[in-house]
Amino acid sequence: MKLLLSAYACEPNRGTELGNGWNWALNTAKLGHEVWCLTTVEGKASIEKEVEKLNMPNLHIVFVEVPKLVDKLFEYHLGFYPHYLYWQQQAYKKAKELDKQINFDLVHHVTIGSLQLGTALWRLNKPLIFGPAGGGQEAPRAFKKYFYGWWKTEVIRSWISKLLLRVNPDFRKTMRNSSLVLTTNEDTYNMARDNGALNPQMFLDTSLPESFYPEAYPERPPTEELKILWVGRLFARKGLPLVLEALSKVSPDVPFKLTILGDGHMHDLVPELIQKYNLQNKVDWKGQVPWDEVKRAYTKSDLFMFCSLRDSSAAQFLESMAYGLPILTLDLHGGKNLVPDNAGIKISVTTPEETVDRLAKAVEQLYYNPELRVQMGRNGYTFSKSQTWPVKTKHINEFYNKYTLADTVKLSVTY
Repeated sequence: MKLLLSAYACEPNRGTELGNGWNWALNTAKLGHEVWCLTTVEGKASIEKEVEKLNMPNLHIVFVEVPKLVDKLFEYHLGFYPHYLYWQQQAYKKAKELDKQINFDLVHHVTIGSLQLGTALWRLNKPLIFGPAGGGQEAPRAFKKYFYGWWKTEVIRSWISKLLLRVNPDFRKTMRNSSLVLTTNEDTYNMARDNGALNPQMFLDTSLPESFYPEAYPERPPTEELKILWVGRLFARKGLPLVLEALSKVSPDVPFKLTILGDGHMHDLVPELIQKYNLQNKVDWKGQVPWDEVKRAYTKSDLFMFCSLRDSSAAQFLESMAYGLPILTLDLHGGKNLVPDNAGIKISVTTPEETVDRLAKAVEQLYYNPELRVQMGRNGYTFSKSQTWPVKTKHINEFYNKYTLADTVKLSVTY
């Protein structure tokens, strides 16, 4: 199959969207397809180095440049949006040229995974798969105190989202011209359906390479102290202040230690929060650490506690499950849909006071029930094995075969 991928974010050996873009390109090529992947010049050096090392003649990376003036938009907080929209138009022009030579069988937009931004590639009039994408989730307003000065960023993001739904012509055209729209959470599924998507389906965007897993399943004999782990960027929406407040409410009879791995915008606030909640002897914040240390932390911890207040589908959930960790999170957005019910405890989001109290009681419950932690960890591990890149790309390949054939039949009947 001659496959065209759109991967604005794409770079090998990276996490989040960059890693997703690269892994979709690499793993679909491993299935034997002729893959042309459109991306930016941002990761050009590392991509070319990796492509040369792989020596895969069926993997073609096509770099789409934009003028330097447009590139400068990245220096501004909201500059990503016009940069991406401009890049999409340039990507369409390049795709149109390529299609005249190659005649693609199918187009798959993989990154950026944001529903409202759509893709300009619907204009190619080819079978189109869009996603997996998020974008439909919004932080609960009742919890704005945990955002501190960054709440205004959430408000602006919400305005931009609503504006794009109304004025971005590629959004509705993408919804109506896609053979399949894949969404990472319920909120985004509902947004796609309500805005004209003819065939929306849930499909998690988070995946792991098989090499990520530990050589042996981590066994965790119960100890006196509950070792809790939090991993992520210190952005307000990731919910660390909520976690700290909840832990301050845990019974004094429950000994625990929270390890925080990550850094970011809230760097200066974290020490203040630790002191505010009287957790000085119960929190070890290590900042940004090498990937090997993150894996060791997954191995040595007893519980992964991550309560993001807005997240499409956090990769940390799958990573922690790959190391057999039970999860304590919110029944919200990506956590709601990614974490199986039998792999952790998901706390409903009501009022901050109720949610904090229920999180604290869940920590106590898991401390006194080590057998429950073990069972949840094994359930999560089993689930994570269904979300590896080889498994996910085989699944997407079924969609490729189905919708290419379906569209071919439809076209032959119509014309």
